[in-house]
Amino acid sequence: MLSGFPASAGTDPDMQIRAYLVAIDGIPLEAVWQAAKLFISGKVRDHNRAFAPSSASFAEQCRHQQAAIEAESRPRMEAEPETPQPKVTAYKMQLLRDAANGSRSAKRELARMFPDNPIIARAARYEEALR
Repeated sequence: MLSGFPASAGTDPDMQIRAYLVAIDGIPLEAVWQAAKLFISGKVRDHNRAFAPSSASFAEQCRHQQAAIEAESRPRMEAEPETPQPKVTAYKMQLLRDAANGSRSAKRELARMFPDNPIIARAARYEEALR
């Protein structure tokens, strides 16, 4: 990788390679290979392409590649198909709209239609108490 960056010719390649090896310790070889390809091909953003990357920049890119590889290898979860829900009749929707707009008769009718719904029953009782 170092030979691909001409401005880095003055650095000691042995020391640079040792620094890279320390920085990438524990990172899988596939991630290291992918990161090196990105640097050599100039695809790493905010990197001065005239110089070899620092060991810290290289290790960071290796970790990004490792995360991408791990994400690709995870099993995909399929979304469960939605079960069709029964349609609400237009009459019930109109009652809901009317009740939301303050219609007492609509609230009473909804309470009669849905006696087990505590919210609707409470709203109807509240309206009755206001009378």
